[in-house]
Amino acid sequence: MAGTDPPAPLLLSMLLLLPGTLAGPVVVDQKVSAILDKNVTLKCLVMVKETVTQISWEKQEHGTSDTVAVFHPLYGTSIQGNYEGRAVFTNPSLKDATILITRIGFSDSGNYICKVVTFPLGNYQETSIVTVIVEPTITVGGGPEPLVDGANETVAAVCTAANGKPAAVVFWETDLIGEQEQTKISAPNETVTVINRFKIVPSRFVRKRPISCIVVHPPLNTTTRIPYILDVQYAPEVTVMGYDGNWFVGRQNVQLRCKADANPSPSAYIWSRLEGQLPEDLQIENDTLTFNRPLNHNDSGIYICDVVNIHGRRKKQKIVQIRDPPTTTLLSTTAPPIYSTAAISGLSAFTQRLPIPSKNMESVKSDSLGTIIGGVVGGTLFLMLVVIIIIMFCLRHRRTFRGDYYTKQFAGTADIQKDSQMDVLQSNRIEPYTDYEKSDQKLEPNNIFQDYPIEVQKSKWQSEDNINNRYTEGVEIPVDYYEDRKIPNASRYLHDDYYDENEDDLVSHLDGSIISRREWYV
Repeated sequence: MAGTDPPAPLLLSMLLLLPGTLAGPVVVDQKVSAILDKNVTLKCLVMVKETVTQISWEKQEHGTSDTVAVFHPLYGTSIQGNYEGRAVFTNPSLKDATILITRIGFSDSGNYICKVVTFPLGNYQETSIVTVIVEPTITVGGGPEPLVDGANETVAAVCTAANGKPAAVVFWETDLIGEQEQTKISAPNETVTVINRFKIVPSRFVRKRPISCIVVHPPLNTTTRIPYILDVQYAPEVTVMGYDGNWFVGRQNVQLRCKADANPSPSAYIWSRLEGQLPEDLQIENDTLTFNRPLNHNDSGIYICDVVNIHGRRKKQKIVQIRDPPTTTLLSTTAPPIYSTAAISGLSAFTQRLPIPSKNMESVKSDSLGTIIGGVVGGTLFLMLVVIIIIMFCLRHRRTFRGDYYTKQFAGTADIQKDSQMDVLQSNRIEPYTDYEKSDQKLEPNNIFQDYPIEVQKSKWQSEDNINNRYTEGVEIPVDYYEDRKIPNASRYLHDDYYDENEDDLVSHLDGSIISRREWYV
């Protein structure tokens, strides 16, 4: 039924499953951790069938037992000793003797006995061991000495877990190269203080780098992470700014600024000028040197800024060169006048012409000059190409003549004995010999070649068929064969007067050209 208590066997089974409980007529937690200055609950459940007459809690210390609390069904509850006002029954009954103790102190550690008095079987009891746990106090800070750039290995940070019971686990979490040194200090009350020191070689580059202290307290099952930012002190690093290299005579509202990176902050800025005094009309305000007047050539020089802090004095110089004033005229920012186009007919829109800067005009002129030069070079290359093509055409046209005008260099019958050529040659060669062939005289081969070398006499020219054919393939007959001393009356036919320049003196050639007969035969 809903709202009723569970039966005793089921409740007993549930108690047996709870961790730290003792199964039996009396159920308690064997080990209890109590945090200093906190509250703790001591459980005691009665599981007997006999008549319970009284329930009580006692504390054993140094071999003796002191009563803490008592519950009687007729007389009620009673709290005794130094627990008066700090201990109370949470649900006083003959089945539940659980008590709550507040403001736990170190003296509350010990063995607590839950005792049950029954009739007629007697007493039942069980013991809970209470341990007082002290949560450590965690602090994180810098070392005893400040970190200074360039110094030897120094304690950068210290993490302390003080007065913990039991001792805490302390370590540093960081990606910096360093050394961790841990120390433990025990106290009479069984608390332990753990100190972890992190040592590094100081450098200005690790300034503002974060590290973390990790504290783990196993009894409390807690982990605490505390971040810490490193602080490194160093002398000033100085930079002079403001000069852009374009300071000229007449320029106004210029200044030099001395930027210093220092820790701690600089205590003083000192401005000076090398080999001379600063002009009196300049305004000096900490890190800024202001020129309140137009610049002049006397402002050229080397300006020095000194920065001072507790770790040293550093300076930086800047060379300032005052140039002549610019000669170019700046463009007017006033817009040109706009004229009305109402009186102009047929003009749909009026295009305003804006002044073109001189730099743009120079760019346009430079582009035009480049275009002209490129055109001249391209035209020259084109003319050279045309000339080369004409020369090659002329040479090719000249080489098409396959013979040689000098008959002593014979070209062979393959090129000369063509139908178109032979017709012309036969018509002009046979006719001079007509009268001679009609005569009875015949040319004897032996008589013809008797005056020539033996090689020629033995050749196939010594045949009657080749006597009148001077062009025999592969053999050249000397031209004096046709002279008057060899062929009678030959000069009459081959004399220069025979060829009349005005009558049939021209012979067509293979390539279409026309040459003289005398040039052909000679």
